Amino acid sequence: MCSIAKLRRSISSPAVLAGAALCAASLTLYLLTLAPTLTWGWNGKGADGGELLAAANTLGIPHPPGYPTYTLLLRSFTALVPVGDFAYRGNLLSAVLAAAAVFTVYWAALRLCRSIKPDAPAVLAMTGAALGSAVFAASPLFWSQAIITEVYALNALFAGALLLLATGLALAPPSDRARAASSTEVRLALFGFLAGVGLGNHLTLLAVAIPLLYWIWPAVGLRRLASPWMIGPFILGIAIYAYLPIRAAQAPPVNWGDAGTVRGFIWMLTARPYQEYVFGVPAATLVSRLVSTLELTFSQFNPLGLFFGLMAVGPLRSRASRFFVAALAAMALISIYAVMYNSVDFEVLMIPVFLLFSVWIGVGFFWIMATWVRDFAQGDGDPPRWRIRLQASHQVVVLSILGFFLLPATSVILNYSSQDLSNDRTAHDRATGILDAAPDGSVVLSMQEKNVFSLWYMRYVERPERDVAIIAVRLLQFDWYLRDIHRMFPERVPALQGRDATGALKRIVEHNGGGPGVYFTFRSQALPDSFTLTKLDSNLYEARVRE
Repeated sequence: MCSIAKLRRSISSPAVLAGAALCAASLTLYLLTLAPTLTWGWNGKGADGGELLAAANTLGIPHPPGYPTYTLLLRSFTALVPVGDFAYRGNLLSAVLAAAAVFTVYWAALRLCRSIKPDAPAVLAMTGAALGSAVFAASPLFWSQAIITEVYALNALFAGALLLLATGLALAPPSDRARAASSTEVRLALFGFLAGVGLGNHLTLLAVAIPLLYWIWPAVGLRRLASPWMIGPFILGIAIYAYLPIRAAQAPPVNWGDAGTVRGFIWMLTARPYQEYVFGVPAATLVSRLVSTLELTFSQFNPLGLFFGLMAVGPLRSRASRFFVAALAAMALISIYAVMYNSVDFEVLMIPVFLLFSVWIGVGFFWIMATWVRDFAQGDGDPPRWRIRLQASHQVVVLSILGFFLLPATSVILNYSSQDLSNDRTAHDRATGILDAAPDGSVVLSMQEKNVFSLWYMRYVERPERDVAIIAVRLLQFDWYLRDIHRMFPERVPALQGRDATGALKRIVEHNGGGPGVYFTFRSQALPDSFTLTKLDSNLYEARVRE
């Protein structure tokens, strides 16, 4: 009974209620702007959604490294929440995960504020933490990933959860740690498990987990970090990658990399086709990439947010130095990786950086308010204490209102129209039109990922009864894919070998010369001249062998 009463008091405390309100407000914002179905997202940064949905629905394996954690979570969520179509449920999952990530940012920032200046009024720590988490919730990049089917909202939740656990381990007074050894072991076990299963969602989480281990090391000791309490749950969590070879052996429709073999499993884990992207930005474009990253950072926080974040440097260096080093190291590692990663959507890799900096914003704002209140109370004269409190609280309220209006509220106002995907059906309608135009027994060849993945979604999720072979042209360079499409469509796709994509296209068209037809969603001068393309509409061309 005592523990139940304590739990009730904790849940109903102002700090928890404030965090819950932030979580609810964030979720409301995301639901209002949520994509209603399949989408390519803001600026095309959600093109993988169709593939992830198709993989989840068929228990398949998406592109490397396979994302087993996200795939299984998405499959479970869509089964438990029968609202809207399958793609809407995937978008809804991101909104829920993103709102939960906002709560972890709030609670972690709150603990840091309390630790840095424990004698400050509790309301100041709550206000600073609330501002930092609200800024993160309304930042355009994170917001864009909270309303589509993608892995980055879940990655942010894992990063925030690890940070929250680390604050509980590193900031607990030594006397509390000694009295609650079992609690420390449970937190370490959770940290290890979440780190492992989180790496099953996105491998960049490692750049957050390792610096956080550096932070908590003095508090718990090296022996505990290397104990079975930590290592065992981590192994259990990362064992989720066993899903890849187990499911690959069942040959699902979406089945990258032949992960049922040792070579294919290593190919998936190492993300072999994307290795050239790592540190792949040409030296000639590096300056422009850096400028783009700075502009991106500026657009997330505006000058005032950056100012508040930088104001946290002093107190963090002097009163939480190991956290300061850990956060700085994590932000540096991820930033370098993102800036040098040669892909069109490199920006989304920066979300953990913005999460950590949002914590700094909360700490910086709290420090400014706490310092101002202290200086105000120590001013000239000797007014009554009640008048000091009244005047100080008045100024804090005014400053807080300005902070919330100029940062998260302004971000919502300025970005709402561009982020609002509540009427976006472009990807869904295009995929539907293409699949409706292709007769059963035909082959549709597509080049761009957004088109391929949208067609996979339509074919394997919404229209599983349709007998249309959707082939990704860019994957024809891989032997495993040639074997896979021949196995799935033996009458339409001949046995192919080698890495000659152009030759493979020619053979597929010739092989289907007397059948229902072969269709392309693109036209290119690089296509073989042994067949002609007849335009059916703006998205589809019919291929015919030249006489």
